Amino acid sequence: MAAPVKLLCELEEEILARLSPQSLLRFRRVCKKWNSLFTDKRFINNHMYHSRPQFIILTESKIYSIDIINHDINSIDPTIELHELPFSNIPSQDRRMNYTTITTCDNLLVFNYRCWKNGTALWNPWLRQVKWVVTKDNKFNVVSLGYDNSRPQKVYKILGFFYTLSKDQQIFAIYECASQALKSIDTPEEDWQIAPFIKQSKVSLNGNLYWITRKLETRFEYFIRSFDFSREVFKPVCLLPCQKNHHRDELILAVYKGDRFSLLKKCYETRKIEIWVTKKKISNDDVDDGEGVVWINLMTLSTYNLPKQFNQVDHRISYFVYDKTLFLCFGDLGRDGIRVACMYIVREDLCKKIQINSGIIQYCRHYVYTPSLISVPSFTG
Repeated sequence: MAAPVKLLCELEEEILARLSPQSLLRFRRVCKKWNSLFTDKRFINNHMYHSRPQFIILTESKIYSIDIINHDINSIDPTIELHELPFSNIPSQDRRMNYTTITTCDNLLVFNYRCWKNGTALWNPWLRQVKWVVTKDNKFNVVSLGYDNSRPQKVYKILGFFYTLSKDQQIFAIYECASQALKSIDTPEEDWQIAPFIKQSKVSLNGNLYWITRKLETRFEYFIRSFDFSREVFKPVCLLPCQKNHHRDELILAVYKGDRFSLLKKCYETRKIEIWVTKKKISNDDVDDGEGVVWINLMTLSTYNLPKQFNQVDHRISYFVYDKTLFLCFGDLGRDGIRVACMYIVREDLCKKIQINSGIIQYCRHYVYTPSLISVPSFTG
């Protein structure tokens, strides 16, 4: 029998970096060397570079991730894997997903549960790590978690707001996770009503928060606005490369390739989908000078093979772009009239629909998330 061939350490790590987190969790028990990779920043960054985005589905009592294994739209049946995410650290009596929102920050899931002591958690389901932050004030409405990226060590903060007595404006505040201090911040007049816009379309990039809004004086000119967690200020970023032509057009902001913006415009009248991306990665200098943000049209899709109800979806769309292919997730009506989660894979004139295990999962809400091996921080500044 021939002696076993031993791979070079670099090749061995490169193979492991391309595996899914659930596979790596099993392999970390093989030997101490493989287990040590989970604390190796170089390996973690390499694994994150190769990771593919996934959809996170919230039902009434469970959370699932959908991993698209086969991205080839030309195949007869694109392969997907459905994983139920463990969240045993959340009290069982409080697992009512209709009171829960999930966003992302620093490639971790931000789990905000309004009915559990107004708690917010930074969560990595694959490492089974969760860190709860309790703001104590039940009138504090959490918007997003971010961090100060001007320091060597990340200092995490929570942006939220209080309603005034008349509820016609919000008073914004910052909760510092390490010191557990809550302080109000100055809010420009044009940002008094931003909470509804942030809830509709927001992304976290480099620790800062970005969302689509419109100018109050025109009501029609849409642009990206941000909250800088380092300087704790609101500021405009840039105009969108396309604007709404109909009030039912959709403009949805997302992260592209981990360090850029992507923008989806779904035209209500023509049913066309435009995907725009920023040419270069987004930096703080671009935020300070919006003229540095250059957009390019990545694809325009004439999706006539999408169902007619695609333009009548009453829940928002989640999407990501991978390998020149658009992946969409939204609620669709099944044969029994119950809304279920559906996924569309679209490239050029090709389109395939996948109904996501309708016998188990009834549609609730969905998000985009890129799995990572980043450990949940201790919130020490």
